[in-house]
Amino acid sequence: MTGCSEQGDAPPGAVAVSIVKLQTSEVRPSREFVARTSASARADVTARIEAEIREVLFAEGARVAQGQVLIRLEDTRASAELRQAEAEMTAARAELDSARRNLQRGEDVAGKGFLSAADLDKLKDRFSAAQSRLQAAEAGIEKARTNLEYAELKAPFDGWVGRLNYDVGAVVGPGAGPITSVLVTDPMYVEFQVNEVDFINFRRGGADSAEAMARSLDLSLRLPDGEPYEQPGALDFADVQTDASTGTVAVRAVFPNPGAVLVPGLYVTLRVAGQSGETRVLVPQVAIQETIEGKFVLLVDEQDRIVQRFIKTGPREGALLAVEAGLEEGNRVVVEGLQKVRAGVAVNPVEKLIDPDTGALAPNNGNSQ
Repeated sequence: MTGCSEQGDAPPGAVAVSIVKLQTSEVRPSREFVARTSASARADVTARIEAEIREVLFAEGARVAQGQVLIRLEDTRASAELRQAEAEMTAARAELDSARRNLQRGEDVAGKGFLSAADLDKLKDRFSAAQSRLQAAEAGIEKARTNLEYAELKAPFDGWVGRLNYDVGAVVGPGAGPITSVLVTDPMYVEFQVNEVDFINFRRGGADSAEAMARSLDLSLRLPDGEPYEQPGALDFADVQTDASTGTVAVRAVFPNPGAVLVPGLYVTLRVAGQSGETRVLVPQVAIQETIEGKFVLLVDEQDRIVQRFIKTGPREGALLAVEAGLEEGNRVVVEGLQKVRAGVAVNPVEKLIDPDTGALAPNNGNSQ
């Protein structure tokens, strides 16, 4: 193992450890929130007439287009009602034509003194009543046609259709609840809570200042499996009131979701970072240990001996933590073999590279970190 070391000859019996040479990077002020995803639009597909489900024309979980027929209901009753309304309208038109002719005749003879004013008024009333019945028949036609159209349930917009709650043959109606739902998942909403103190500070400069600050923030997500989400987001909405029970304000971000990686209901970690920051030393999280005295790391000094160093850490940057005090650029920190060494022990350090996002270690191979 000593012969494989890139650090030269090691003292006899030295323990091999993996080390990472610390570097600096710009660390922007950031906060992380536990958030939950939700669809940016949702519509429940519900029957507006009482009828039996005749056909289901979609696959659960499939993508659908606006206007696509999803479900057909039995339309026998609606068709019969339309025919009845059409017949009533035909009768009303005939009655109106008859009343119009009688009124014209009455007006002709009344002008010659052969019809009393009372009888003429009766003819006018019959004509007005016939007009009203025709209008009612036309409204019945419109209603019947609408009910017939309601026998086909269509997608209200482009999106993804959910689970089918009723099977073919089930009788559904306005009180039966949703038959299925259509959701828009691109873009996707990410909802989280901000405490009222931070929200007041955010709004203190006024609405224009708050909007400008919101545009300057960088929003990113970490998925439930720990992997980062590749699409950046933006703040979209903040509620106009606080929740009295929790003292928080509901805030919403919006993220593009072209690959449908995000689905509604996921618990994710939302990271909100500013545009500018300070240069800080970054230390791998795996190297940090903690006692009642505080957090510390094990360093390898110029004599290849272990040195314990207490540190103060700041915000997390992927698999690394920003260091506020205790470490400098170029320090060699132990990341593997921590349990085998203690302060003052001579070691054989082998430099490794660390992935800043995942924390995975790899051989240096002579390249700088």
